Amino acid sequence: MSIHIISESMIKFILPIVVFIAAVYGISYFWTNSSSKGKKMIAIGLIIALLIGISLTIYLLFD
Repeated sequence: MSIHIISESMIKFILPIVVFIAAVYGISYFWTNSSSKGKKMIAIGLIIALLIGISLTIYLLFD
């Protein structure tokens, strides 16, 4: 296995897992340290991010 194949597999598999774990930890941290207005803003932001992510996934699948 060459370095290129190893680095490519790291970018495809390990990096998204690390980003997901960091995002969950960050959201959990900010959720516990915010007021009810802050929690509402976090929830709205997550819903918007989810809709954008689903839309982008559908667009990339059918493009």
